[in-house]
Amino acid sequence: MAISEQGEVAGYAYGYFSQPGQYYHGLLSKAFNPEEYQKWLVDCFEFVELGVDPAFRNQGLGKQLVNRLLEGTGEKTAILTTQLDNGSARRLYESLGWGVIKEPFYPNDEGQPYVIIGRAI
Repeated sequence: MAISEQGEVAGYAYGYFSQPGQYYHGLLSKAFNPEEYQKWLVDCFEFVELGVDPAFRNQGLGKQLVNRLLEGTGEKTAILTTQLDNGSARRLYESLGWGVIKEPFYPNDEGQPYVIIGRAI
C-alpha cells in the first residue's frame, strides 16, 4: 500500500507464492507446455493486482509499488495476466522489464482474451 502526503491511500499491489492446487496456478499451468511450466511456474510469485487512485496516476507510483512488492519476494520468476487490450498496463510492465509469455490466453469461458506476462526476479 502507498500513502499520499495527505494520508490517503494512493495505491496498492499484492501477490503471493504460486503453488499447485491454487486456482490461478491451475489455469496458468493449462496454458503452458512442460518446459514453460518449469521455467515460469516453479518457484513463482503471482503478481495479482495493482491499483492506483486516478488522482495519483502518472506520477511513477505504479512502478514503485511493483518494484517494492517484488523486492520482498524470494522466488525466481514473477508472472501476471492482464487483458490483451490493456495498453497502459502492458506499457507499465514492459517498462519494468516484463515480457509477454503467451497471448492470447483465455482464463475462462467468457471469451475475453488476456496476455500472460512474466519476468525473472
